[in-house]
Amino acid sequence: MSENDVRIYVSKKEMNKNASEFSGSFDAVMRQKANGNIDKARRLGAALATIAPTGDGDGIFVNLKDHLSPKFFVQDILYQIRVLLVFACETLLQMELPTELLSTTAIASMYDAMEKDMPGFYNNIANGAAFTFYYLAIQKGGDISENIGEAFAMLCAVKNKDSFVLAGKTVWNIAVDIIEKEIEKADITESAQAK
Repeated sequence: MSENDVRIYVSKKEMNKNASEFSGSFDAVMRQKANGNIDKARRLGAALATIAPTGDGDGIFVNLKDHLSPKFFVQDILYQIRVLLVFACETLLQMELPTELLSTTAIASMYDAMEKDMPGFYNNIANGAAFTFYYLAIQKGGDISENIGEAFAMLCAVKNKDSFVLAGKTVWNIAVDIIEKEIEKADITESAQAK
C-alpha cells in the first residue's frame, strides 16, 4: 500500500444509521405505492400540466375572461399568466400534499407531461427565472397575493403597473382555488388503505 492510497473507514454505527435511513425511505415509498398515493400523485401532476388560462382542449380551464380585460390575452401576457399558473401548481403541491415524496412525484409528473405535450413552453420555463421572483414574493411576507401580483406586473414589463398587479393577484387567487380543488379531488391521504 502506497502513501497515495486512501483508506476510508466507516464505523458500524454509521453504516447501521445509513442502512436504517435507506430502509425507512424504502418503506415510505412502498407504503405510498401500496396505498395508491404514488399513482394518484402522478395522475394529479399530469392533470395539472393541462392548466391553462383559455378553454382550449380538455385540460383544467382557468376562467379569467370574466375577471381580466382583453388586453391581458395578448401572446406575451398569456405566457406570463401560464407561467404563474405553473408556479401556483408547484407551490400548492409542495404545501398541500402530505409528504415530500408525493409532492415531488406529482411535480415530476406535471413537468414530464409538459415536456411531452408542450415542449416549447416547457423549455422556456425550465430555467426557472420567473419562479425566482415568485418565490421571493412568497417569502416577502405580508399579503402573498399582492406580492405575487407585483412580481407578475414586473415580469410583464408594462407601464400600467396597477392593473397588472391586480391581474396577477386575480390569476393567483383563481388558480389557488382551482388547484386546491384538484388536489382534494385526487384524494391523496397519508392514511389511505392499501389496495
